[in-house]
Amino acid sequence: MILSDGEIWEALERGEIIIDPFPNDIALKAIQPSSIDLRLHGLLRKQSREQIRGVTVYPPDLNVNDFIQRYTVPEDINGGREFRLEPGNFVIAKTLERITLPLTIAGRVEGKSSLARLGIAVHITAPKIDPGFSNNITLEIFNLGPFTVALRAGMSICVLILERLGRQAKQGYSGQFQTPASND
Repeated sequence: MILSDGEIWEALERGEIIIDPFPNDIALKAIQPSSIDLRLHGLLRKQSREQIRGVTVYPPDLNVNDFIQRYTVPEDINGGREFRLEPGNFVIAKTLERITLPLTIAGRVEGKSSLARLGIAVHITAPKIDPGFSNNITLEIFNLGPFTVALRAGMSICVLILERLGRQAKQGYSGQFQTPASND
């Protein structure tokens, strides 16, 4: 069952769900009737200038983190700078907030309708956030629309929908994206 705004507040107050940073002034605006708005981190990874045509990957054998490091370059949009996402372009980003979920709650990340109407897909696939996850959420942002869209650090970029499990998970997420807090 999807958590309502009241249930989200209660889970935050009990420390069942941790969102960091999440100051009260932002929380008041971010918690919606059945979701939480999350903001864009100031460090992105954009497509590398080097040609990647002809590169073939086999996903089961791929270390995704290494691949992203090799074929993208960092872009810092902190300090009021913006990244202009041109039509047809793609960036890897993450949420400013680090999310920690208990074994009793799973999440789902979805794009915001205001961005979708401009052709921006914020989380292309794999929206599921497993119980036990603790990290910033990685976003795959693609511009499918005809407009160049400015991305700025701190802007609302996606929503997190939380769902209580019928029974506690036997194990929490422990995959390759469960890493300590980082600024890269």
